[in-house]
Amino acid sequence: MSNTPQSLYERRRYFAMALDPIHVGTGGYRLGRVDMSIVREPGTNLPKIPGTSLVGACRTFAAMQEDGKFPQCAGQSGHCGDSECPICVTFGFVGDKQSFQGLAQLSDARLVLFPVHSLAGPVWVTCPDVLRDLGAWKSSSKEPADCEVAASAPLGVGNRLNLGWLMLTKMSEPFTLDSELPDVPAEIRNRSVLVSNKLFGHIVNDNLEVRTSVSINPETGAAAGGALFTYEALPRSTILAFDLVVSDPRHYKIVAATPLASGGVPKVLDTVQAGLRLFEVLGVGGMSTRGMGRLRVLNLQGETKAQSPGHLQSQAKATEAKR
Repeated sequence: MSNTPQSLYERRRYFAMALDPIHVGTGGYRLGRVDMSIVREPGTNLPKIPGTSLVGACRTFAAMQEDGKFPQCAGQSGHCGDSECPICVTFGFVGDKQSFQGLAQLSDARLVLFPVHSLAGPVWVTCPDVLRDLGAWKSSSKEPADCEVAASAPLGVGNRLNLGWLMLTKMSEPFTLDSELPDVPAEIRNRSVLVSNKLFGHIVNDNLEVRTSVSINPETGAAAGGALFTYEALPRSTILAFDLVVSDPRHYKIVAATPLASGGVPKVLDTVQAGLRLFEVLGVGGMSTRGMGRLRVLNLQGETKAQSPGHLQSQAKATEAKR
């Protein structure tokens, strides 16, 4: 966590691992490699999970964790707009008398480590620009050329290592992420490899998961004719990173009242984390009924009402026992 001298905001960076393939579509069809593509950065063409997808799911899941106190506040309308409502204050609301943008801002989730098959087993690929953005790049490190890959000694055969169909020459300098990304599991950090910035995008886009499905005719229950389509997804075990910025509620007013006066910034953080904890159960993005979407946030801090993803199940069992 980092604080400004004026205590205007607090910022946290979260790392997340895909437990299932994740599909966040562009909202339409295209001609090309697949019919339904996923969202990408315009400049780098790298896949990402938009912040709008994260905050929408987080709002719904956080409202579910409030024991049914604010069910109307989970959606896009019908918000209570109360200054002590953790959902409305955290994620914003639209009301007749006043609207409020919310105190929590979630950035896009961007790629950090991307899994690729090799003859040495699975490896996770990254590049210097990604590590620079995370503050994990060592200034003394040498960047690989487009035909090279930096890896630890056990990976590869001799001075060669393949990444899918691509065979690259191993650099003499070994590469490891010993402690630069402590929130990422050691099993992944120890099998990470480094490629050039130019090559990283090509490797990612050539190794995305692509599935083929068919629409079902609701009248017959069988496959509909001419309804075959393909769609792509981030593969399981992809590592991503996103930022959370929480504004200090003391600098805002909702109908002349300070938002969450009794809880402040810790209450906003608690609300967001309660929603993030359910990502690994209920998922994010589309195709959730086709086995996609679960995302585990690796470095959630502190204790929230959702002590575990089974909080809702435990609550339901307790209610049933009382009856």
